[in-house]
Amino acid sequence: MLHFTLFGFPIRIHWLFWLNAALLGGAFSARTPSEMQGVAVWIAMVFLSILIHELGHALVMRRFGERRAEIILYAFGGLAIGSAWRTRREQILISAAGPALQIGAGLLVWFATSTLHIESSLLRFAIGSFLFISIFWGALNLLPIIPMDGGRISEAAFGPAKERLALTISLVCAVALALYMGISQGQLFAALFFGMLAYNNWQRLNRAEQLPWMNVH
Repeated sequence: MLHFTLFGFPIRIHWLFWLNAALLGGAFSARTPSEMQGVAVWIAMVFLSILIHELGHALVMRRFGERRAEIILYAFGGLAIGSAWRTRREQILISAAGPALQIGAGLLVWFATSTLHIESSLLRFAIGSFLFISIFWGALNLLPIIPMDGGRISEAAFGPAKERLALTISLVCAVALALYMGISQGQLFAALFFGMLAYNNWQRLNRAEQLPWMNVH
């Protein structure tokens, strides 16, 4: 893993993060130098946007007293890890902070560049990629699908007594998105991703139904 520290947070980046970013950026089909350059720019924008997202989580963790928060960027995104116990309110705010900062960064870049005439096609591509990743991915992450941030917010809002309800909502949303991405959009990678989340939620829901104390409301 690549290691460095930013704003006092240890940051580790798994090699699968770079690989998946490259695949999403069209690395398989890139043939010309300009296409390969475009893939490299896409990877850089994915890295920058997701790092901003995870810093949002980590900064709010620190605000609530976390002193050992670290950030890991891995195959399907990132994770801000802490060791302190958190209340439901704190968890909601921490979960919301990542996409909020990411979307905010995207909107700021859009506002700053919307009136500029940018001649460089590569720079236009970099800005467009950052806006797409920051705004669209950030908003998508707020859907109530566990373990995405929206799912974490849903879990904390419903609480342990209504875990099955949060899981059911998550499962339905994940299945719907997997079908939409696969059938309507033809995006196999996205369909597989949401299908995997749906399967994980289905497994968790089955385990929750087997625990007697989960039936207490």
